[in-house]
Amino acid sequence: MKKNTTTKFFRVLPLFLFTITLLLQIVYLKSALAVDFIKLEREFSGKGSSQGAFSKDIHLAFKQNIYVSDTENRLIQNLSPTGEFLGQIPANPESPDNILRKPGHLAVDEIGNIYVTDITAHHIAETADPKIYIFAPCVHKFSLIGELLDTYFVDPVDERPGVVLPAKLIIDENGKTAFGIQPTGHDRALRVAVNAQNQLYILDAKRGRIHKFAADGKKLLTFGRYGAGDGEFDKDAADIAIDPRGNVFVADTGNHRIVKFNSDGKFVRNFGKKGRDNGEFVKPMALVTLPTGEILVKDASRFRRKVGGLPEVIALSPTLTQLTESTPGQADLANTITNATRPQYGPFAQNPLTAVDTASLNRRLRLLEEAEYRRYFDDKDYDNENDEELAEELKRADIRLTLFHNVISRIQKFDNNGRYIGRIIYETDQLSEKKHDLTFLDFDPSGYLYLRDTSDFTIAQYSVTGFTVKPSHMNGFYSTRVANFSNNYLEDYEDIDFSTDVEDKLNQLELKNLFGWTYSLSERWHLTFLDELTYSEQDERYTTPAKIEDSFDFETQALENAFAVNLKYITNPNPYRYKELNLSVGRVDGTSDLTQDALFPDLNKQQRIDTGDANSTVIELNWDIWSRTNLWLRYADLNPAETSRNFVRRFYDVSGDLYEVFGSRNQARQFLGEFTIKF
Repeated sequence: MKKNTTTKFFRVLPLFLFTITLLLQIVYLKSALAVDFIKLEREFSGKGSSQGAFSKDIHLAFKQNIYVSDTENRLIQNLSPTGEFLGQIPANPESPDNILRKPGHLAVDEIGNIYVTDITAHHIAETADPKIYIFAPCVHKFSLIGELLDTYFVDPVDERPGVVLPAKLIIDENGKTAFGIQPTGHDRALRVAVNAQNQLYILDAKRGRIHKFAADGKKLLTFGRYGAGDGEFDKDAADIAIDPRGNVFVADTGNHRIVKFNSDGKFVRNFGKKGRDNGEFVKPMALVTLPTGEILVKDASRFRRKVGGLPEVIALSPTLTQLTESTPGQADLANTITNATRPQYGPFAQNPLTAVDTASLNRRLRLLEEAEYRRYFDDKDYDNENDEELAEELKRADIRLTLFHNVISRIQKFDNNGRYIGRIIYETDQLSEKKHDLTFLDFDPSGYLYLRDTSDFTIAQYSVTGFTVKPSHMNGFYSTRVANFSNNYLEDYEDIDFSTDVEDKLNQLELKNLFGWTYSLSERWHLTFLDELTYSEQDERYTTPAKIEDSFDFETQALENAFAVNLKYITNPNPYRYKELNLSVGRVDGTSDLTQDALFPDLNKQQRIDTGDANSTVIELNWDIWSRTNLWLRYADLNPAETSRNFVRRFYDVSGDLYEVFGSRNQARQFLGEFTIKF
């Protein structure tokens, strides 16, 4: 027995060492890849109109405290760093004196002055009876106590129109009739940033310009232009930030890059391009400069992780509980070997690829990327209520079949010269009723991240932490299955009476436990463990009253554990050029016991005792070298290779003496390789 235990130990040792090595490599990869996670610090705010509550459309700014502009409620609130309400501008938003119309993006300078973008009607000088107003985007400057200090315009607003223009009849602040001109783009959005000298920069993306104003309100210069060349940016440029040295950074959303200017508006460099690799962007939407000079950039790229249904753990032997001693024919044997070496389920599933088998080549794309789920999860407008209801029904059906579905977002970190130095990732659980609609809101110069729940409008503040294994980053599932079957057969053979000649009672029980655990090491690295433990037994009582000595009792018990670990790396997440690399290890260990005893040992002591075992290991590499080229390598140590167990059977005669021992042992070591190119 001791020798047997030692032998099994040395069989398991290689797998144990491989697993430890794999985990060490993962830890090394985490440190090398410079990936950080986030930790929830607090939640604050909510839906409302004042005192720390907000409407849907808000913007944040940070300078010791948190400043929030609320478009719908027409106010600016001042919150403590932990989200407590401190005050608001104006004190009474419903007052006719409130000049805020649609407050938007905002910034705060070194002495606490607040700059907020807005839309206003400006009286054109020297026009009267009637007055003429022109609507234009602007930036209001308030003191910390809410006093209006200045209003900045990026369009000429004091010039009388040189041509005839359409105007609307309006009532001015004195209750008199006036005319209002609404030029094209009068309500366009602006973005603002302030440098250490309290100089204001206004990004007017729709016009392709950046305007710089002195602290006293004097306009200093204008730079930038629309385009995709050096010193240019697209009309949907989404953000602007100033670093401690006065350099200006623009999130050039449409061109998928960041544009850098110096403090005098001279072009310095671009960095980034379209893509999802490190240092690449998919529509950068927000950026912030840290006191260290580093830059954080949030883009729109989203990496999905989805597992639907209950994945089956691989069976390295053809069946889990096959206890018969029949020998398969040649055709059956060939199928058995094929099934054993090419499992159809779980992380080792690998269907042969042919030129017509498009579903096989693109299966992972459908599971992991947004192309498949865009119709369910993306915000969109529907033509009618029936379409919207159908979309919701499809979404519910998809969720019903999904064990977990997470969306991973990233924030990349760069040095002042645009060199990529790391990233922060966070997950949103799409199956969580409370957390599924968390969206990015902003980040502050201290590196805190702010997400917002679009249902109840609460704001969650997160700090950035290094790599640690956290339960919040894990996804797991457990499934248990119980199956019990009882059958009772009574037979009367062909004679003239009606009495029982054979009574056969059969009971079968199976208990199956499946445990799965997944962890997103990053937006591309993904680790999965699956373990399936199966216990089964069968009890048969075969009675022949006519020949009682031939009655027997038959019992079997089988225990099998199948374990698989898969490490996945998505080498290219582009849905149309999708590639991934998988390294997988699987192990199956099983034992079986069978006893067949004569039911009446005083008449017949015949007996059969079977003991069986199985232990098999498979290592696989599945690599999409190019988007249409796949390399599949597999090493398998199958023990047994052609049956479910290696058996030793002992037979005892009617006197109870051992008269025959039968041993069945088979083992195979296999190496399989497959290289596929799809045209």
